[in-house]
Amino acid sequence: MSISPQSESAKRNLQKVPLVIEGASPALGQASQAIKFGDVVYVSGQLPIDPKTNKLVGNEITAQTEACIQSLQKITDFLGGALGSVLKITVYVVAMEDLPSMEKVYRNYFNFQPPARTIVGVARLPMNARIQLDAIIYPPPREKGDPAF
Repeated sequence: MSISPQSESAKRNLQKVPLVIEGASPALGQASQAIKFGDVVYVSGQLPIDPKTNKLVGNEITAQTEACIQSLQKITDFLGGALGSVLKITVYVVAMEDLPSMEKVYRNYFNFQPPARTIVGVARLPMNARIQLDAIIYPPPREKGDPAF
């Protein structure tokens, strides 16, 4: 078997491109909000932060779940897609007993062909949030020359 060198366009397609999406949960610490690599976008943990105040949205798991998913939706909108383009989500929760309430909100957004999902119980999350989501997205193709990329 021989391996042929990648074309110039394939090499350009495989650059790591950090993304900053207004209205989505900001990256905390030394992290990118999202990274586009090839045609796939890897999204850092979305906390339930109000983008206007940079503070947590309420204390209830339902409000915090809603805020996390809406932040993820801002990212899919920016990418020209919808939540249906989310391939995988990891849900981090502080209290496993919150899962039934979290699931009710989650189902409102992912009721048809939901993404693959992992749920992880954690001792603590940044800003004392009750939930955090990260995701892998395969957005629809963009027009050549699109300034977003």
